[in-house]
Amino acid sequence: MPTFKLKNIMAISSNIKIVTLVLALGVGSNLVLPEYSFAFDPRKVFKEEKPSTRKILRHYFMKKKRGEVKEAHDILKYAAQQGNPAAQWKLGRMYERGEGVKKNALEAFNFYKMIADRYGEAQPGRPEWRITGKAMVALGHYYTKGIPEAGISPNAEEAMVMYTTSAMYFSDPDAQFELGKLMLGKGAGPEQNRQGIRMLNLSRKKGHAGSQALLGHALVEGEFILQNVVRGLVMLTKAERRATHDIRDWVQDLQQQAFALATVDQRRAAISKIQQ
Repeated sequence: MPTFKLKNIMAISSNIKIVTLVLALGVGSNLVLPEYSFAFDPRKVFKEEKPSTRKILRHYFMKKKRGEVKEAHDILKYAAQQGNPAAQWKLGRMYERGEGVKKNALEAFNFYKMIADRYGEAQPGRPEWRITGKAMVALGHYYTKGIPEAGISPNAEEAMVMYTTSAMYFSDPDAQFELGKLMLGKGAGPEQNRQGIRMLNLSRKKGHAGSQALLGHALVEGEFILQNVVRGLVMLTKAERRATHDIRDWVQDLQQQAFALATVDQRRAAISKIQQ
């Protein structure tokens, strides 16, 4: 059975550049965001010009429970337009997943971008800090694939900006995972490879199963890191057990192929450590 090389799995185009954090904090697209009209009078619902997240969500869930779906949705859109990151995030997720609304990648993109464009206002320890990092990861995914139906082409450099900012500024584990993959991809140099392993390890320490799987695979292969097959098998097995449905298939493939290629003694040693 052929080896399952990390560079083959996570290959990226050779012309992509690893941008610096300075670039990441200074670049953004100039997409014009839409203005929304509402089927309710915000002044009758909220006395404040910018109501708190708690008040917004309380009104949202109250309207939703009553079956007033349109007004509930409008309350979120009003709050999003007023700059509330929690409302922007919830709407982005709703449109991305088609939860309670028709799936719409462009709408999701727009709401995530509202958050990312104001990253400088986010403060550590507050809810918008985590939300901003996650929104940038979501934008990175959209920039990677593009949104053909909305005329948005793939933009690898913009995706890298989103992942880099989220990983290095907001310390988001998903962003560290994505950035780590890119830094280990085709065309990346030794220093980028070293930083890629560092990013995956930071993400792994926060419980990211995908990062744990890639690090385990790198240990098994001795790729980018000193080879330690037994430790790699242990990490791959733990990652496979914790993998979410969206990454489970490739994590299982790595784990199964690693065990198939390992010696009997290596497999026994790994199983012993896993059972401890």
